[in-house]
Amino acid sequence: MAAKAPKGKGSHILQTSLKTAFVLLGIALLCYLVIDMGAGTIMAQLSRFGWWFAAICVLGASWLFFQTLAWRIMQREQFRGVRLGFLFNVKFISDALNTLLPSANLGGETARLYFTSGFLSTKEALAGVMVDKTFEYGAGIPFMILGFLVAWAGGYFAKPLVLPAVLCLIISLAGILVFMGFQLKGMHPLLAAVSRFVPPLRRLIEEKERQIRGLGVHLVRLYRVPRSRTLAAWGFHFLARMTGVLETILIMHVLGSPVGFGRALFITAMVAGINTVFFLMPGQWGISEGSHLFILHSMGYPPLVGLSMGIIKRIRKLAFAAFGMLMLFYYQRARFAAKKNGHG
Repeated sequence: MAAKAPKGKGSHILQTSLKTAFVLLGIALLCYLVIDMGAGTIMAQLSRFGWWFAAICVLGASWLFFQTLAWRIMQREQFRGVRLGFLFNVKFISDALNTLLPSANLGGETARLYFTSGFLSTKEALAGVMVDKTFEYGAGIPFMILGFLVAWAGGYFAKPLVLPAVLCLIISLAGILVFMGFQLKGMHPLLAAVSRFVPPLRRLIEEKERQIRGLGVHLVRLYRVPRSRTLAAWGFHFLARMTGVLETILIMHVLGSPVGFGRALFITAMVAGINTVFFLMPGQWGISEGSHLFILHSMGYPPLVGLSMGIIKRIRKLAFAAFGMLMLFYYQRARFAAKKNGHG
């Protein structure tokens, strides 16, 4: 008689298979868009960038730097004595893994837990990452609202984009409120209530009750820091998104379709909204490029401009991912050497 698979292994394999399938579907969509538009035509557009690509990378790095400041300020006591440069590198590696792994933009966050394990407990690190991700997505709400209001006042809120914009805003707001409430109300009572209908989950919660309650304590503690620190963290995440507006302005300029700050804000807000709704789509492969095409075409720009913008941003992400993997290799090698010398 064949041995039974360990509990949970089958569901894990299914989840991994689904995530991989989503990635492949996204890549297939991107390939279809490129073929439909013409690879040669797109390459001609991308060849315009040259050294401008370095400026795009600087803006992308600025986005990650502001996110690092937000993460650091919320855990200021735990990060006392830790170099800002180190945290930035960890954030860079985390973002790289989120780009490459079929893990719905969450797999890379384990890198933050791994690299902070030397000075944070698992519960402290996990609570910090959960609150930081909440603030990251939460900052997108006022950013989207501002972008939509500016477009409405400027008269360039294209009708085909009204419904998607409203849906993105509602879904994003609902998701943030539920996730934040889940953290503030205490994770164990809510998980226990849900587990009544899911026996395997109930067994897991019973086994991990002490850890879950301990995590809840750290979460509540982070939300009770002085309001000035909370606002500062939100502010840094908002500034990070503003660097995306500057990136949009630069890319549109290079593509020969210059836009002002208001239009760039609206385009970036729409893309942010769609990416937030599809955050479970690993890396937003195909989704991000398609959303750029749809948004800009709805605003009257040629489809080639929208797709080219999505692709140049994808290239920047892949360049960051490659550099992030080099940094990961370097830090892992350094940790291994330190452990080896310590045991010697």
